[in-house]
Amino acid sequence: MNWQQLDSLSYQNRLRFLPPEHKLLFAGVLILLVLTGHEWLQMAICLWMGVWVMVYARIPVRFYFGFFILSLSFFVLGLPALLLEAVRADAGAVVQAVAAWKIGPYLVYVPASALDKVWLLFWRTMASLACFAFVLFTVPFAEILQVLRKLKLPVIVTDLLMITYRFIFVLLGVSHQLWIAQRARGGHRGFRAMLRDASGLAAQLFVRSMRKYDALYKGMAARGFGESLQVLSLHTHSRSGRYEAESIAGCILLILLEWWTGG
Repeated sequence: MNWQQLDSLSYQNRLRFLPPEHKLLFAGVLILLVLTGHEWLQMAICLWMGVWVMVYARIPVRFYFGFFILSLSFFVLGLPALLLEAVRADAGAVVQAVAAWKIGPYLVYVPASALDKVWLLFWRTMASLACFAFVLFTVPFAEILQVLRKLKLPVIVTDLLMITYRFIFVLLGVSHQLWIAQRARGGHRGFRAMLRDASGLAAQLFVRSMRKYDALYKGMAARGFGESLQVLSLHTHSRSGRYEAESIAGCILLILLEWWTGG
């Protein structure tokens, strides 16, 4: 996934003209529903957000699903801690397991209750990622900072968020250049060589990142940096009665259905 292109999509999507306050409020309401609702509600929100992102905002499908694949990889890495439990094989404990393996003196097994927990956590994660993808693809980061400043968030926090966001792309660009240089010199061949090259890449990444930071600091000082970074937006926003009506009606419908089924 090209992260620079991903950032540019937030400036070129079809929902760019909508006020960022409305889009952030919409995503925030849905996040609350995701955290408090059942899995069927989370499935519905996940599908509905897909319509907003891919149909209304016209975000390419490969970027939307690429975001999910990359994000869910962290969920997959955490599955062993969620699924597996272990007891001593000679303890005589009775376990209700879907699968079990005897490893030395221990019995490693997957309890039936763990599958239900993973199922619930999976859909909560999917729905939360869908809401986050809606914000990521439709609201430029500069406008998010503007909304946070309107909410009287401390200036030091918004400045740190801006610098951190900028350095994400700096680190990705530098690490990609270093990785290509190592590959061109015959690196990353074999597991042990890959570990050695990865440690060297991390060290070089730290050095070059500090140089980028020093250059950024000198550039800001040369331009008369004051107490805070100014965030300007030259884009004018306009409200859409159709999108507002759909978002409000959809949220009310989800709340009523959750209340009706929960009762």
